[in-house]
Amino acid sequence: MGEDPGFGIRDSGFGTHHSRPRGAEALSVCPQGRQAKVTRGQTETPRTGAAAVASAALLTLALALVIATAPGIAAGGVPPAAPNRLVWPAPPAAARIRFVRTIDPATVKGPPSLMKKFWRVLVGAPDAVHMNQPYGIAVGPDRKVYVADTFGGVIHAYDLAKSGYSAIDVKGRSLIGVAAGAGRLYVTDSAAGSVMGLDLKGRTIWTLGRTFGLGRPTGIAWGGDRLYVVDTLHHNVIMVSPAGAYLGGFGMQGSGPGQFNFPTNIARGADGRLYVTDTLNFRVQVFDAEGRFQDAFGKLGDGAGDFDKPKGVAIDSAGHVYVVEGMNDVVQIFDPSGRLLLAFGESGAAEGQFWLPTGITIVDDMVYVADSANRRVQVFEYLKAGR
Repeated sequence: MGEDPGFGIRDSGFGTHHSRPRGAEALSVCPQGRQAKVTRGQTETPRTGAAAVASAALLTLALALVIATAPGIAAGGVPPAAPNRLVWPAPPAAARIRFVRTIDPATVKGPPSLMKKFWRVLVGAPDAVHMNQPYGIAVGPDRKVYVADTFGGVIHAYDLAKSGYSAIDVKGRSLIGVAAGAGRLYVTDSAAGSVMGLDLKGRTIWTLGRTFGLGRPTGIAWGGDRLYVVDTLHHNVIMVSPAGAYLGGFGMQGSGPGQFNFPTNIARGADGRLYVTDTLNFRVQVFDAEGRFQDAFGKLGDGAGDFDKPKGVAIDSAGHVYVVEGMNDVVQIFDPSGRLLLAFGESGAAEGQFWLPTGITIVDDMVYVADSANRRVQVFEYLKAGR
């Protein structure tokens, strides 16, 4: 029963004979809201008759709808209470993971102004922009967050510092993984059997497809001078240059060391080691930068530390391995030897809860999790000891 210096949590209580942890106990989430002021305009030329009455009635109805939907106003204009701080593990233990925020188009752009709401009531509103099924996540050197939308056929780009949002249309059939490096974006399309290199505006620079021999590319990771692409159908990982040239590969179907059974996701640690989610072998395998087998951990089961549907994988600055458990709506955290340290999340739609989570990435200890069925990305932070 060792103790991890980063988490300060002993392994007791996380043995595989226990049921899987479902996050903190009761997570109390306060609604968000803001006060808003409504400014009524004045008409310069009064009108009379039926037209004036109808116009006045329409304006009154529009203003009433705007006021009713303005956050804070419907609740009597009382500012909402500050949201609770969601952390894992639960107090009084020292927090090691905290919830930071949610990312989706509406949240990042913020609520529409009262004037926009008023105009939408009068002329009708277009369908709200949303993510259909977010999966892969990458953070570029420009600090933008890029999210591959499996069914949307686009890459969602979020500039969190400027509350900016845009959608990069790549006309994909089933986008899964996205990576950023060398001033470009790289995305996998599993249904089309292709990997694409794009500029930051989404223009295709190169494509590797089925004529090259790809089956079903899924996970992708940037390795500094190369890309690592998981081919789920062919049970291997290929290495590709930033210009789209094939550099080599490793893996074959099987259950032995270095073999795969429908792998799906991949991550690269700061030391260059690769972590591959070997999904139907219910484990994570570790390789060096050239694809030589190093280690493996995990097994099928429904206990803490076991795997049922492992998906995304990522590494924090201390070398902890985060694995998304898609069917159980949690993220499990392991030390480098594969010992379970902590799990966070549970089923639901509130902050800190998941519904079929998939991809994950970690940059500067900010943990981005694709909460796919809830159509959002949730952001957490790994809190080092002493913080």
